[in-house]
Amino acid sequence: MKKGFTLIELLVVVLIIGILSAIALPQYTKAVEKARAAEAMQMLKYMHNQGVLCELEHGAAWCYGKSNEDVGIELGSGFTCDFDGETERCCNTHWCYDNNSLPAGSMCAGGDPTSPIAMRVSSKPDDVFNVDSMYALEFQGCVSSRSDFNQIVCYVSDKWCKMFKGNGNPI
Repeated sequence: MKKGFTLIELLVVVLIIGILSAIALPQYTKAVEKARAAEAMQMLKYMHNQGVLCELEHGAAWCYGKSNEDVGIELGSGFTCDFDGETERCCNTHWCYDNNSLPAGSMCAGGDPTSPIAMRVSSKPDDVFNVDSMYALEFQGCVSSRSDFNQIVCYVSDKWCKMFKGNGNPI
């Protein structure tokens, strides 16, 4: 007499695996997004610190409108960059970073947004200055009414930013 699995037993095992996958996949997706956000926050802090170092070494007027390379920012491989003479946008498959070489808090009187900004993109853009941004992170500056600089905030009120306490709140 041969022993083996019945069709019902195999179907039950497949059903259990399907249920476990349905539970685990959204958690995995959320963990991947949080990891990508953590990478972007680290990059924003690095870019901000390089802007501050540039300002300390050369003065704010010299640093404004410089490319990432001039300011000392090295983003690594996989980035496509475009510089319009004022802001440099560098994109990889997940994020675009805008940098006008200003540390957070600069140009508050004019109401201009401060540097740097990260935008999560759905696919690698062909034209880096025409990005379909899903959500954005910004180093705290003069855009909001807060006075606590040196924090990263999320300015989009979709569900992704709510993971980080929503619109305009420090992360």
